[in-house]
Amino acid sequence: MPRRSVLTTERSGLIGHVIDDRYQVVKKLARGGMATVYVAHDLRLSRTVALKVMNEGLGESGDFTQRFDAEARAAAHLSHPNVVSVFDQGSDEGRPYIVMEYVQGFTLRQLITREAPMDPRRAIELIEPVAAALAAAHTAGLIHRDVKPENVLISDRGQVKVADFGLARAVTAHTSASTTGLVIGTVSYIAPELVTKGHADARSDVYSLGIVLYEMLTGRKPHTGDTPIQVAYSHVHNQITAPSLEVSTTWRDGRGGIPPYVDALVTTAASRDRMHRPADAGVLLGHLRAARDALGRGVLDDPELSARVRRTDAGAAPVRPAPAARGWAPSGSSRRSRRCRPRSTSRPTAPRSTATAPRPTPPPRRTPRRCPRSPSAPSARGPGGAGSWRSS
Repeated sequence: MPRRSVLTTERSGLIGHVIDDRYQVVKKLARGGMATVYVAHDLRLSRTVALKVMNEGLGESGDFTQRFDAEARAAAHLSHPNVVSVFDQGSDEGRPYIVMEYVQGFTLRQLITREAPMDPRRAIELIEPVAAALAAAHTAGLIHRDVKPENVLISDRGQVKVADFGLARAVTAHTSASTTGLVIGTVSYIAPELVTKGHADARSDVYSLGIVLYEMLTGRKPHTGDTPIQVAYSHVHNQITAPSLEVSTTWRDGRGGIPPYVDALVTTAASRDRMHRPADAGVLLGHLRAARDALGRGVLDDPELSARVRRTDAGAAPVRPAPAARGWAPSGSSRRSRRCRPRSTSRPTAPRSTATAPRPTPPPRRTPRRCPRSPSAPSARGPGGAGSWRSS
């Protein structure tokens, strides 16, 4: 007979116990500052679930309890294939818990550790479903507030899901970080306005996602320091550099470099001035799709796309993806000295007539620069291998 839980015991003592006469704790997955996540077995429905239990000592804090309960309410409002589903919520022996979908696989943090710096096309294909999940949240009036690689789960089948909406809150225009002055969000990915004003909106999630994409492309975080305060200071005062400046164009199997429109996408999303970022994740998602399509067609430079990505007006509509692309042909040459030459785009002008005033010559149309197609495009494979839901 399974032992009923007494949640005032030590964490290791929960293994084998049954929470609320229903969820039998199987093993520990991860522990965060607010809660501990376990694999559990739902005795009523006979399924494996993820059980998140508030850490000892925090249940007495009204602030933390309210924030913990908000996770279930926020995530329960989201029905999206890229959002971790919430099944149940309750309290056992005065300790709040949340029951969530169990994702067998690994985190984006683990994938970055193994693969970064990533091929631009692969990085964008991985980050696109994250933006789709955040876009659904923003449409519902929710912000995540803690976007980071540890909160992006990748199943063994390659499905990407965003977890831990524990810091998300329903918003109208803005929300405060907390009533106690606590800065919410992991410092490596926190938006500058959360540091300086304690306020967040959809653009704060866009910023964090831009920082994550930068790290995927370069293998390093753009804001670093010896202490969290130094990292936070860098977010507020330093604009990130273009990711193409941080990587070699000949890295890893001769893959090509980072195109200018991908540079523009990342630096705009992660701008320290929130008004220079896309208005929400829906707008960013359109840019990601356009960039993915351009990469698929082997486009190295597209000034029109770069300019479109830099549009910061709140009314900017998501970019519609172009028709299906063929394989990407990466170039091994440097961005500063490309082997691909632009096509001739100048138009012949008609001879000037003496009877009528001459017509002005139309300006040449700038066309995207691209390389010849290669018979072997880089694999857009899904992530493989088994793992567990934990930070690395």
